[in-house]
Amino acid sequence: MSWQLASLLILALVIAGGFAWYERARPPARIVAAVAALAALGIAGRVALAPIPNVVATTDVALLAGYTLGGGPGFAVGALSGLVSNFWLGQGPWTPWQMAGWGMVGLIGAWVAAGGGRRLGRWGLAGVAALCGLLYGALLDLSVMVTYGGEQSLDRYLALSARGIPFNIAHAAGNAALML
Repeated sequence: MSWQLASLLILALVIAGGFAWYERARPPARIVAAVAALAALGIAGRVALAPIPNVVATTDVALLAGYTLGGGPGFAVGALSGLVSNFWLGQGPWTPWQMAGWGMVGLIGAWVAAGGGRRLGRWGLAGVAALCGLLYGALLDLSVMVTYGGEQSLDRYLALSARGIPFNIAHAAGNAALML
């Protein structure tokens, strides 16, 4: 089995597991409606801000969904936002990576809420949103290395990550600004 196939299988398991976790919880109609509304907000925020490279509201919306509704709904909001927004912005091999990345941002939101008792405040959430932008960028840098072939090494990953630093900083700064 190739490195690319193995990573895509793991990615598929992450996405399927996140949606299965959400569905298995049998969320009430209010949560389903909130997930749909927040996913629509994440989609609209991404499409509306598309002219500004790497400034997207999707990360903030997924983080807040996880923070307020829990891990399963946060994952669903992030993953759905990535999938559906790409109907406007373009589907490709990056779509599952974006779904997993924003889904994990929703999980981070739930983890932060559980650890801080939902008393983080605006500035704390802005800091977490900026960190999530950097983590999301690191995952998408890995996706470039895995998806487009070539040597699979730490040196190559670091070279790809160095190339993406301005974009990842723009994502982190945009997330913090939008959160504030």
